[in-house]
Amino acid sequence: MGTAERRARAKENLRRAILDAARELFVTEDFKAVSMRRIAEKIEYSPTTIYLHFKDKEAILRSLSEEGFALLSARLEKIDTPDPLARLREGGHAYLRFALAQPQYYKIMFELEDNRVDKEDEDSMAYRAFAFIRRCVTEGVAGGAVTDAVPEPLLSHVIWASVHGAASLALAGRLGMLPPEAHDSFFDALVEATLRGIRRDGGAG
Repeated sequence: MGTAERRARAKENLRRAILDAARELFVTEDFKAVSMRRIAEKIEYSPTTIYLHFKDKEAILRSLSEEGFALLSARLEKIDTPDPLARLREGGHAYLRFALAQPQYYKIMFELEDNRVDKEDEDSMAYRAFAFIRRCVTEGVAGGAVTDAVPEPLLSHVIWASVHGAASLALAGRLGMLPPEAHDSFFDALVEATLRGIRRDGGAG
């Protein structure tokens, strides 16, 4: 490995260390109270070094949010089932598995009020993730499987809100009235109920 390669790898490793430290701090401490100096202390570097990689902590937050949505989008985009309703079913479960597997990213993506997610920015990973739902709904309406009684943007948000709500309750420990062994069945029932609610035939069959 040449000198240039070693420097590039060292730079990327440091950038990764900054992001990993910040991700943990942002979800375990008050975001407003986390300073660049605090992040630097966690990885035992000077604040000056951190500023060589990120302008401010908001830039770090945006990078972490994009990473999280990229991970979610990758899971959703692996689903290639032709039927849009079946794709939504698999997507719902993929979303829930992501939330449970990546709780720190999930909180940064959706729960930090300082993170302004703009799903209308077509270049953002957040847009890509939400576009998965919109494509399924659009194709379902065109094929006659999904109701056209509700405009697509509204219906897409209804689907997202349903699955997102379940994921958020699980991560917050708010499913205490259900025994842990029933959680998978709850998620299954929620996804199926959501799909029945958007079918053009009213869920028959």
